Amino acid sequence: MSPAKLEHQVTIKEYQPHEIVVNEGAANDRFFVILQGNVEILQNNKTIRVLTEGDVFGIENHYLGRLYTTTAIAISRCRVAAYHIQMMREILYDRPQLTEQILKSVMRQLEQTTQVAEEHIPFEKVVDINEVIYQDGEVIIEEGADGKEIYRLIETNDGLQVSIQGNEVAKITQAGEYFGEMSALLNEKRSATITSLGRSVVQVFNVEDLGNILELYPKLAVSIIDTLAKRLYDANKRLT
Repeated sequence: MSPAKLEHQVTIKEYQPHEIVVNEGAANDRFFVILQGNVEILQNNKTIRVLTEGDVFGIENHYLGRLYTTTAIAISRCRVAAYHIQMMREILYDRPQLTEQILKSVMRQLEQTTQVAEEHIPFEKVVDINEVIYQDGEVIIEEGADGKEIYRLIETNDGLQVSIQGNEVAKITQAGEYFGEMSALLNEKRSATITSLGRSVVQVFNVEDLGNILELYPKLAVSIIDTLAKRLYDANKRLT
């Protein structure tokens, strides 16, 4: 989609202090970027964070398939841009600066809540984790298959081969890197085949309710976003 067409899916509005930007329970078809001012985010009438210029909110509701779970209220006079969620894929390709802004804002917000959440709810109590050993040539994920699991590489001899339609497109080599998360997040079929090169040890997160997991254990979400940011950077380098 051309930049000119993208502009038609953006609306910019000014809000006065105490004016509601979006209500809890609203449709999840838009996300918001604060251009000026401060916005308070509430859930069940309780303040959970205050956002400022450059921050983004509302994306998570769409990807988790939920109505808005929070209410956003202007604290000061604000200018806020509302983007239609259908723009997200186009933004990833056509607007790298906005993509970087979104990633940074989401990571800041997740980091703000990580410590408190982890102190109250240990990760092991909300998700089933299995450690699996794969030998050379074994397929971990098959392209086109269904699956809700998220994977994390623990150790490997020669890395994990990422292939699409039989062609290698990348390798996963860094311990701690997540993979398989996009299919789980977007509820789509697997987009690539992941094959172990040599012996590899992988953690498998059997996620039944990804939305609750990410809310209860934001550190996982921070790590996933960090992985996605690195992949976006690598993809941009290949394109240019």
